Amino acid sequence: MKFAFGGARLAAVVFSIAALGMLASCGDGDRKAEAEKPAADTISVFETTATTRELVEPVVGTGTIAAAKTTTLGPRVTGIIDKINVYVGARVKEGDALFHTRDTEIKLRVAELENQVKLARAEVRNASRAFDRSNELHSSGFVSNGGLDNAQAAKDTANARLGIAQAQLASAKQMLEDCTVRAPFDGVITRRDVDEGKYMMTMGGMGSMSGEGGGNGVLQIMKIDIVAAIVQIPEVDLRKIQVGTKGKVIVDSIGRSFDSYVIILNDLIDTTTRGVEVRLPIVNDDYSVKPGLFARAELYPEPRKVLSLHRGAVQGTESKRYVYVAENGAAKRVPVETRQIDASSVEVLSGLSAGQKALIGPNLPLISDGTPIKIETVAAVAAEGPDAIKTP
Repeated sequence: MKFAFGGARLAAVVFSIAALGMLASCGDGDRKAEAEKPAADTISVFETTATTRELVEPVVGTGTIAAAKTTTLGPRVTGIIDKINVYVGARVKEGDALFHTRDTEIKLRVAELENQVKLARAEVRNASRAFDRSNELHSSGFVSNGGLDNAQAAKDTANARLGIAQAQLASAKQMLEDCTVRAPFDGVITRRDVDEGKYMMTMGGMGSMSGEGGGNGVLQIMKIDIVAAIVQIPEVDLRKIQVGTKGKVIVDSIGRSFDSYVIILNDLIDTTTRGVEVRLPIVNDDYSVKPGLFARAELYPEPRKVLSLHRGAVQGTESKRYVYVAENGAAKRVPVETRQIDASSVEVLSGLSAGQKALIGPNLPLISDGTPIKIETVAAVAAEGPDAIKTP
């Protein structure tokens, strides 16, 4: 009995020692884990660099295609339009006969004046012979000074009458030629206002070129082997544009674009639209670009240097932008002013300098001022796998 009691007591002592050892062991593990645990969680982020680059900011405008020249042709001689040689859409060359005014009376007038010129020339010959005889007789003393003067006056009168007759004949011949109206340049007929049989007056006749109603003339002709895009750009972009600025004209209706440049910069500002008119020429040898088509233009001013930053690094509202930079292993908030460049970048106006780095990445929304951070690289993330950086 005495031995048994002693064994039970010994077992209890051994169990107590083992339990104390286990408790001590657990305490050491907890302390070690606690020591290894960081004071706060770090956030993995990337960095992007603010860089200086040249920026070309296109200026966009819209407008209409216009012909290089547009002329409405009316009769040059009052009368009946008796022949029109062309139709709308006809392509003509400079000098082609387009339409004709009846010329019967003018031809008769030309014939009459031709005879008057012949008569005046005969009178000049007679007057010249009479003067020559009077001059000879005056030298011999048979003709007085007064008689010689009369002969001279008769000769001068005959010459004057000849000059008048010749001028009238030239005028009549010009009217006869003007009965046929010819194309002033290579072009296309874009309008026909009247048909044959219409009596029309010139601008000098009753102040009207169209006679009894109708359009403003007989035909309209346009020169469209070269056309111009007349577009308006915003007034605020005027400082960027000058004559010679390169650009591109896009004509959506025919699915084509054309390289061009500013050939005319209108000095007049439209006070209603606050727009500036510019004109860009287009070579149109095949006449595929029609006057009146809607056109868009992109103008490319001279590039300027800007400080560019990836837009994903910029936080905050439009009125209060900021970025985070790394400083002593933590994020530091830096106010910035920016302006949008495109979908992926902004121009930094203030707050950062060239070469300075800003934080970026999917964990950026988790950061606040002073948050511990870990700067990752693309290579490190690739090695750890796609789940290395968690999105919120």
